[in-house]
Amino acid sequence: MPEITVIIPAYNAEKTILETIKSIQEQTFSNFEIIVINDGSTDDTQLVLEKIKEPRLKIISSQNEGVSAARNKGIKAAQSEYIAFIDADDLWTNDKLELQLAAIKANPDIGVVYSWTSQMDETGKKFHSGARVFIEGNVYQDLLIVNFLENGSTPLMRKECVDEIGGFNVNLKYGEDWEFYIRLAAKYKFAVIPKQQVFYRQSPSSATSKVAVMEQNLLMTLEIIYQSVPSHLQYLKNQTLAALYHYLAATYFAHVKNSSHINIVGQKLWTAISLNPKYLLDTVTIFYIFKWSIMKLFTPQIVKKLISLKN
Repeated sequence: MPEITVIIPAYNAEKTILETIKSIQEQTFSNFEIIVINDGSTDDTQLVLEKIKEPRLKIISSQNEGVSAARNKGIKAAQSEYIAFIDADDLWTNDKLELQLAAIKANPDIGVVYSWTSQMDETGKKFHSGARVFIEGNVYQDLLIVNFLENGSTPLMRKECVDEIGGFNVNLKYGEDWEFYIRLAAKYKFAVIPKQQVFYRQSPSSATSKVAVMEQNLLMTLEIIYQSVPSHLQYLKNQTLAALYHYLAATYFAHVKNSSHINIVGQKLWTAISLNPKYLLDTVTIFYIFKWSIMKLFTPQIVKKLISLKN
């Protein structure tokens, strides 16, 4: 019986899924099964998967229902005591499962173990560090404010904990992993492996309209989250909104093409600051204000030539 089930939701992932599965095959811990849910792909994802010679691999093909439904199908099919998710374009370091499993076994009170992430571009050649946090134990309040796990490829979880909270909310389009983690944190303790073990691939978006759709859906996710937050913690909602708008300002920065886009960035940035003035003491926020001010004076194209800035 495998000890860990690795679940991969895959939609049109023919270009990246081989590399993702290779990073799983190269793990120092080997007693696992891999379940790939081909979520109605219209490219050659299925053909690519069928050519993989891996006895631990199981393929579930279904109609396209979205990442949450795909993950839930993987959970239902899982045969193991522990579950890990990885998106079909992300990568792990080879010690990810070994170190996380040791940590979760060392403490029966722990339901979730997460690691640090680095973002990589679409080509997988450029990287920058994500959050480097040491938040452990009862992380519920911290997770309400911001998703410090950052993505869906990070944690290892006890399957009984996942079953207890009922899996992913299939009605959410963005932030579904954040909402899922919060429900876990309401019942179980978290532990961290203070090491970069996940490479999260950032896919470029060509239009600010797509970021606007993301914003709308993240606000909807936030409202759903706070419907179940105890009354004595409702005061945290402004901090959560501030963190969300701070994230949106950074996201909009990546898609600035004209003066109207620059104005949108400013709106999101100042909304974050008005909701949580402590951001004015944050070096990242000060950097954003400087960058925004420069963009107001020059065109985005000139700014990007003058300075190389990571968003």
